[in-house]
Amino acid sequence: MMLMKKMRTAARLRSQLWSLKMPSLCHRSFAAISTYKAVIFDMYGVLIPSPVKLATVFEQQNSVPLGTLGRAIRTGGELNAWKRFMRGEIGAEEFVEAFGRQCSEIAGCPVPIGSFLSDLTSGPMTRPLPVMMKAILCARSRGLKTAVLSNNFFQLNGDPFLPLDHSLFDVIVESCREGLSKPDPRIYHLCLNRLGVSAHEAVFLDDLELNVKAAVQLGMHAIKVGDLAVSVKELEGMLGIPLSGFVPGPDSAPWATKLPMDRLTQYLRKALHLSDEDPVAVQQLSPSQSNSLYHLTTGGRHLLLRKQQKTSRAMETEYRMLKSLNGSSIPVPEIIDLCEDPSVLGAPFLLMEVCLGRMFSDHSLPGLTPGDRRALYQAMQHTLCQIHCLDTRVVGLEDYDEPVDYMGLQVRWWTQQYRDSETPPIPAMERLIQWLPLHLPKHQRTTLIHGSFRLENLVFHAEKPEVVAVMDWGRSRLGDPLIDLTFSCMGHCLPQDNPLLTGISDRGLVQLGIPTVEEVMGQYCSSMGLEEGIPDWNFYMAFHLFCLAASHQGESKSTIAGQTGSGRLAEQVADLAWDFATKEGFRIFNAMPRAPHAGTSPLKGKRSKITGAGL
Repeated sequence: MMLMKKMRTAARLRSQLWSLKMPSLCHRSFAAISTYKAVIFDMYGVLIPSPVKLATVFEQQNSVPLGTLGRAIRTGGELNAWKRFMRGEIGAEEFVEAFGRQCSEIAGCPVPIGSFLSDLTSGPMTRPLPVMMKAILCARSRGLKTAVLSNNFFQLNGDPFLPLDHSLFDVIVESCREGLSKPDPRIYHLCLNRLGVSAHEAVFLDDLELNVKAAVQLGMHAIKVGDLAVSVKELEGMLGIPLSGFVPGPDSAPWATKLPMDRLTQYLRKALHLSDEDPVAVQQLSPSQSNSLYHLTTGGRHLLLRKQQKTSRAMETEYRMLKSLNGSSIPVPEIIDLCEDPSVLGAPFLLMEVCLGRMFSDHSLPGLTPGDRRALYQAMQHTLCQIHCLDTRVVGLEDYDEPVDYMGLQVRWWTQQYRDSETPPIPAMERLIQWLPLHLPKHQRTTLIHGSFRLENLVFHAEKPEVVAVMDWGRSRLGDPLIDLTFSCMGHCLPQDNPLLTGISDRGLVQLGIPTVEEVMGQYCSSMGLEEGIPDWNFYMAFHLFCLAASHQGESKSTIAGQTGSGRLAEQVADLAWDFATKEGFRIFNAMPRAPHAGTSPLKGKRSKITGAGL
C-alpha cells in the first residue's frame, strides 16, 4: 500500500506506458477520422448548470413545497405551460402567468415564477461549465463537428437564452425557434440534417433519461450526463481522443499553414494522378514537432501523412511491413509512399490510406452492449493470432531481423539504455538487471510480432466486430510472440485507479461482457496450440515495466535538474516491476479499495499455466 500511495503522487503515464522506444503513428488522434463525425450537446445540465438544483433552491427560499416546479413541468401533457414555452408557442409574460398559476394550484400558495425565470437567466446560469468547454475545443481541434440541441425559450426581450460562444458550434438547434422539443424525434433529425451526418456518426449528451433514450432509438450513441468529469471521460473513450488540456495559441491553428502547400499539392497530384482541379485539405492530428501527423483529403480520398525530422528505423520498418502485408490475411492500411526527398516537405514522410472505422482508447468500451464488447475483444485476439501465425516467407519477410535469443537481447538492450541514462542509482533496477537474465523463458517461439499490439492501435469495422486495420508497425520484427500477448493484457491486470495506466480489473468484467485474463489466455493458447499455457507470465509483466522505467529515465535525464519528481517516478515504476518479479504485483493491485477479490490473484485457478517463472 505504501508503494501505491507514493505512486498516486506521480503524473499519470497513460500514453507513455507502452510507447517505450518510438512515437507511434496514430494512437488516440487517429480516431478523429473514424466514423464519429459530430458531438451534439444539450445545454441545461450539460454546457451550463442544471436548472433542477436552481428550482430546489428557489422553492426553499420562497417557502414553496419541494418538487412543486417539477410536478408542474410533468403534468398537463404537451399543452402545459412549460412545454408550450419551450416550443415558442407563448412568450415570457404569458408563461409567467400560466405557469405561476399552475404551480400555485399544486403548492396551495402563491409561487413567484417571475423571480424563478429571472434566476434561470442570470448568475451561475450564464457561466458555461469549463470542463465541457475544454472538451468542445479539443473535439473541434480534431476536426469533429459540434452542435447544441436544446429545449430553450425566448426571454422578455425576444431573444433565446443562450449564454454560449456561438463560434464553438457548427449548428445550434433551439426548440423555441423550431416549434419542436425533445424528445420529439423530428428535432433530432433536424439537427443531424443540418450537421450533414447520419445518426450513427453522432454522439449525443443530455442530462435527462427520456431525451437520451430518444437519441438511442434513432441510432445515435448517447451519454446521460450526471457527473461532468465522468461523462467527459466516457465521451473521450467513445471518440478515442483526449478531451482536456487544450491550450489556445499558435499550435491550435490549422497545420495547413505550417506545410508548404504548393509543394505538397504538386507532389500529391503526381503520386496520386490527381487533376489540377482537385483541392488538398489538411487537418491537424498531432501537435508533435518531431513526429507530425496530418489527415489529408483530396480527390475523394482520405490519407494519413506522418512527417519526421529524419528517417528513422521505425519509419523504414513500418513502410516495409505495410508493403509486405498488403494483400495478406492481416488487415493493414494501404501504404502509398515513403518520401525521403527534402525538397517536398523539408523532412521525410510516410503517406498511406486512411482506414475508416471505430477506434477506442478506453478498454471498458463505454457505450457498447456486453455482447458487443466481448465480440470486439475476441476479434482483437483473432487478429493477434493471425499475426503470430503468418508465414513470413509468403510475404517476403523471411530475412526480417530474426534474433537467436530475442528476450535475452531485449533485456541486454534495455539494460544498456538504462546505464546510458542512469542518474542516481535505482535499487529496484539493479535487482531487475540481475534477476531478468536469470529468469528468461526457457522455451521461446519466434514469429512475426507487432511490438505495440493494443486496443488503441486497432481500427474496427463501423458496425461489425471485425478489425479492419492494425496500425503502428514501427516496432515490429521477428521475436517472442508472448511479448505481444502480455502487452495487450496489461489493462486486465490493473485497476481503474492505477496511477500508471487506467485498467479494468475492478470494473466488473463479467457484467461488462469483457473476457477475463483467463479467457483471453485460453482463447490464445487454444488458437495457437499451446498446451503448456503461459508459464512465464510474471516475467513478461516485470520486463514491460523494467523497459518503461529505463525509457522514462532516459527521457527525463535532460530535464531532471531540479525536478526530483521525474527521478522518483522512474524509481516507482521499477519498484512495481520488482513487485511483479517477486509475484507481489497482483497482491498489491487487488489490495486496492475497489479490487474485486482482495488478497487473491486475478489468475487464481490458472496458476500452473499463468504464473511460476522459476521464481
